[in-house]
Amino acid sequence: MKFLQTGDIHLGTQNSKLSAQKARQMRDEQLSRMQDFFDYAVQNDCEAIFITGDLFHTKNPSLKLVKVFFDMVEKSGIKTFYVRGNHDEEFDYKNMTPDNFILFGNDLQTYSFDEYTVSGAGTKNKKPPIYADDRTHFMLLHGDIFNPKSNDGIDLGVYQNRGIDYLALGHIHSFMEGKIDDYGKYVYSGSLFGNGFDECGEKGFVEIEVEGKNLSYSFKKFATRQFEIVEVDITDAIKHAQIKQRINSSLAKISSRDLVRVVLRGYFTEETEKYISLLQQEIGGNFFYFEIKDESKFKIDFELIKKESLSFKAEFLKLIEEDESLSDEEKSLIAECGIEALRGDEISL
Repeated sequence: MKFLQTGDIHLGTQNSKLSAQKARQMRDEQLSRMQDFFDYAVQNDCEAIFITGDLFHTKNPSLKLVKVFFDMVEKSGIKTFYVRGNHDEEFDYKNMTPDNFILFGNDLQTYSFDEYTVSGAGTKNKKPPIYADDRTHFMLLHGDIFNPKSNDGIDLGVYQNRGIDYLALGHIHSFMEGKIDDYGKYVYSGSLFGNGFDECGEKGFVEIEVEGKNLSYSFKKFATRQFEIVEVDITDAIKHAQIKQRINSSLAKISSRDLVRVVLRGYFTEETEKYISLLQQEIGGNFFYFEIKDESKFKIDFELIKKESLSFKAEFLKLIEEDESLSDEEKSLIAECGIEALRGDEISL
């Protein structure tokens, strides 16, 4: 038997960084890939699908979006088990779900079949019964096992030694796995596709196979686009072309389909040709979305500048250096903007 686990899909998410056209394109792509997911389940004769919360991003998704999703569920004909997440826990599913969509309520419920059971509950940290027969026992929950005392926390100890073979978890948007106890496993499938730069890297679902009492699973990469953050050290890169070359080298293995944020690190001086807008124009067209976040620091050689005679710049920097009310970071930022203004450059602030 095969099962698929996914979660944290967040259908209806709006990405404010994208243009209206690209945001619409990503939403359409996600629905298309959602259909691909159900097609994969059908083509591989999957017994059931587990969705571990946050199917929709808000409690008020559009009715069109809801209908499109549940049409996919119904057309697949596959039992689809769902436990609510913290984003859509107030969404009213009444009279909207097909017969093969099984929604867990707040209280623990268990659905039993010949070779397996599936349990789930919206309310966490209440001891389940001990599952003692020879069937494979799945449980679905949405929450954070690494912060058990938080509002969304799950105390893993509650579920130990209860006969649970596989604890399917949602809430954390990256694939993670570990032991419940000496026998059972917990698995976060991660999100099906990324929705922001806090969700970088590969996204996908988990495929589970059960043969008798042998259970195995594997992560399947699924998303066609990824969010990627790349850090580039520009220390000692004086010329514009040098900075551009360092950025391009760091991006060499990233797909043009991806959404990319470059973070500039290191130090620069007043001689450094650091033109962020120009870099954005020259490199941005190579990716679906591209942005530069400048976190490099201005390095000032105060001792050298003090030796300059009749220099307004030297007097300006001396005043900054002697101002004890400013932190080193504030001094660096003020000095950088001041020197850019003196040179007639675009102000970085």
